[in-house]
Amino acid sequence: MLLRIAVSSHMRVLTFGWEFPPSKNGGLGVACHGLTRELLQNGVEVIFVLPKTQNTTGDARFLFADHERLVKVRHTDAAIQPYEQANSTVNIIVGYKKDGTPIIKSRTIIEEAHRFAHQASLIAMEEEFDVIHAHDWTSYLAGVAAKIASGKKLILHVHATSFDQAAGNNVDPAIFKIEKECFAIADKVVTVSQYTKDIVVNRHHVPESKVTVVHNGCDTYEPERLPPTLAELKRQGKKIVLYHGRISIQKGVDYFVQAAKRVVDVDPSVVFVISGWGDMMTQVIEQVGAMGISDNVLFAGALWEEERDRMYQSADLVVMPSVSEPFGLVPLEALQHGTPSVISKQSGVAEVLTHALKVDFWDIDEMANQILSSLRYPVIRQQMVNEGKIQMLGMSWGHAAQKMKRLYKNLIQYVTV
Repeated sequence: MLLRIAVSSHMRVLTFGWEFPPSKNGGLGVACHGLTRELLQNGVEVIFVLPKTQNTTGDARFLFADHERLVKVRHTDAAIQPYEQANSTVNIIVGYKKDGTPIIKSRTIIEEAHRFAHQASLIAMEEEFDVIHAHDWTSYLAGVAAKIASGKKLILHVHATSFDQAAGNNVDPAIFKIEKECFAIADKVVTVSQYTKDIVVNRHHVPESKVTVVHNGCDTYEPERLPPTLAELKRQGKKIVLYHGRISIQKGVDYFVQAAKRVVDVDPSVVFVISGWGDMMTQVIEQVGAMGISDNVLFAGALWEEERDRMYQSADLVVMPSVSEPFGLVPLEALQHGTPSVISKQSGVAEVLTHALKVDFWDIDEMANQILSSLRYPVIRQQMVNEGKIQMLGMSWGHAAQKMKRLYKNLIQYVTV
């Protein structure tokens, strides 16, 4: 039967994630950091479990699943048996060298997810907590294992789906299987946008009532102004248009390059900067060469921290041309640094950021038109920034954390006995 229990204002959440700053490979670590920081501010105690020992920032209590656990407990292999045939091998970035090139290790990420899940069941038996929260598909198995070991309620947080990563229907079947089976076991599924909720409901067949949208947030403080980068180009009167993100099929960089060609044909003074790394790097470099725009396109490598912020501040415009973007933090980061964006309509951030130009990723003519008109009219760019910064105040990580806290409370108010 169901019993309603009094919930104390103090809650402890066992959280599983795959990455956390200062280590980062994209928006996932940034989102986990922003949400965790604000949950702590809201009086929620966070135990954050990562698969490998790493440096971490912030005040959460961190546990690492590669530590040896000598506790005598029953093994809960049942939690991970359904996926043992999965053998998808991927290259993952484990860090960056000083020159910005990624350090890539080939390992079976599915095997890593299983190992994480096995350790998660042991951790769940050692720790005291009220609810379980697992971020992204790499941690779903860990969340399910912890739920089976502890009997506590489980929230799965969807930052991207296999459909986003494939930029279409050609999904990795092993990842899709994990998503589908774990969503079925979870007590609640959280998506970072309505765009992603629609995928989870329509493609994974999760009941709509089980899925809650909690949009990602942003930092709202005013950053310090940094010395400009590309100063010589600016002195020559060049306009700078920035792409920042992974160079993969999901991110639409090939459409960005096609739009760049149309812009350069009209205005040769525009320089396009591509910041990032990914499996389409060679293809995109060859595409730029084949289109004859090598003089107008700079490849900056993967920029992080101060280098990235300097580039945001120096650019006249940022473009996020994603084919399928669950949320998309880049336009909010750019806005914080005073630079407006053109963003793909196929993105979650388009639902909440009204002060940006929006375009279908495939419509390269319209993308080029929006870039040209933005560069031509600085007053429009400034207005987008001014209005956008006001709007960002209502989109902070604090707002996202308050929604998550309410979800936690609702889940632990009812326990089955």
